[in-house]
Amino acid sequence: MNRQFTISITAAVLLLGSTTASAAYTVATSPPLSIDSIYMNEWGDPFVRFSTAVNSSCIEGNSLYLYNREVSPVDEAVKERRKNKMAMTLSAKLSGSRVVIEYYYDSTKYGAWDACYIHGIRIVD
Repeated sequence: MNRQFTISITAAVLLLGSTTASAAYTVATSPPLSIDSIYMNEWGDPFVRFSTAVNSSCIEGNSLYLYNREVSPVDEAVKERRKNKMAMTLSAKLSGSRVVIEYYYDSTKYGAWDACYIHGIRIVD
């Protein structure tokens, strides 16, 4: 094997090995929304559906994960923040209050379950 070919193969392997996949999430803020339902899958990931459209990139345009499922590792501080966000979400649903959410969406995942997630939630009325 000649030296130039070996160097080319090594460079290609290093280049491929150093690339990382990353989502193209964009941050946005919603108008006041009413929570229609809260769904929890078998892995314990809460999914919130609103009664009106949030963003066309999200599944059905109105549903988002309550938190970013890609955060790892999930330490005690992250677990506590997730519990607090769930408590606010449940409080708003049970009281019939509307919320404003700050959320992230990835338009390249249009309509996929993981295309959108809620970053922050505020009860407004």
